[in-house]
Amino acid sequence: MTRNYARRPLVGLVTVRMLGELGSSAMLPFVVIWAHRYAGLGGAGAGVLFIVQAAGEFGAGLAGGALADRFGHRRLLLFSAAGMALGYGLLAIAKAPAAAIALFLLAGVFESAFHPTIGALVGDMLGEEDLVRAFGVVRVGANVGRIAGPLIGAAAALVALPLVFAAAGGLIAGALLAGVALIPRDAPSQPDDSEPEIPPGTLRALATDRRLAVLVLAGGLLSITFTWWEADGLVLLRQQHPLSTTAYAVLFTIAATAIVVFQMPVTRRIARARAGPAMLAGAVLQGAGLAALVFARYGYPVLVIAVLLMATGEMIYAPTISAFVTTRADRHRRASYQAALSITEDIGTAIGPISGLALAAVTSAATLWATAAILSALAGTGTSLAAAADTTVRSGI
Repeated sequence: MTRNYARRPLVGLVTVRMLGELGSSAMLPFVVIWAHRYAGLGGAGAGVLFIVQAAGEFGAGLAGGALADRFGHRRLLLFSAAGMALGYGLLAIAKAPAAAIALFLLAGVFESAFHPTIGALVGDMLGEEDLVRAFGVVRVGANVGRIAGPLIGAAAALVALPLVFAAAGGLIAGALLAGVALIPRDAPSQPDDSEPEIPPGTLRALATDRRLAVLVLAGGLLSITFTWWEADGLVLLRQQHPLSTTAYAVLFTIAATAIVVFQMPVTRRIARARAGPAMLAGAVLQGAGLAALVFARYGYPVLVIAVLLMATGEMIYAPTISAFVTTRADRHRRASYQAALSITEDIGTAIGPISGLALAAVTSAATLWATAAILSALAGTGTSLAAAADTTVRSGI
């Protein structure tokens, strides 16, 4: 497929990803306070919403990849976006704990197919030589959403707090419409299309492709160390240096802005690099950023340097591993492989926050950051070895 022919579908995927991230980021900062005021979930009860959402996303994700591979990547993406828009949008009128929990669970189930099908569609539309660039472009769109989403949510909250969910549902509905208009229909099966030797399925992909399993486990370790910063960072950094909530939030805006500005220049530099060394470099840079947090007591400039190092590592690692996993799967199994890759984030979300606080409680914040740096390097080594071992072999082909 030529670049000109693929440009419009890629624009569609970027638009869908950006609008989806706008919706998620618009509501995320306000979920806890809304749960306390409107949903009857006081104290730590608001955390139940995130738990059921993650449970729905993880549980359904094991089946979502197989369903997308069987019934069509575009079709499942649109179905997923519709369910997310419905689930999150209806939260604007939810008044009871049971309703809030049920809607978060519903949204999580539908969201399980959203990211894997976007990744699979990138593989459907572009050749291997363009994959790293394409995944980089999609990441730029996502980070635009992360920057602008909280501003949209804040504007809605000024009118009425429940409107943040109406805004989120509307933005995700916009992603659905963009997908309908800009992403071409799934190619119909041809008479000479044979069934894949190994049927689609996330668990089956992990069981039959050892390198994929290593990539997921190593990526999960990397995700855990990043979650120590992302979820526990404010609490831990306050043990080292006074830090306001606003100053902490600004660090994430700095990181997202850096990715928007520099992702494509970085992508052009790594597009022809071998996957293994590129993933190792990305993980090591993330580790360097976490190591810099050891010196957080020296002030805010150190934190800015740390988040820029982590953002640079993310710019290298994320599109490279997405492209590599795409090349390992034939077209009948792309969503299953992308769903397996998404498990790395689920591992980080499930293990990272609790383990980070527990480890810091028995040691110190500085020790935690040093440990995170070492584990990031080890995770990068694991992904590098998995990518380097007989990279010409493609599972299921």
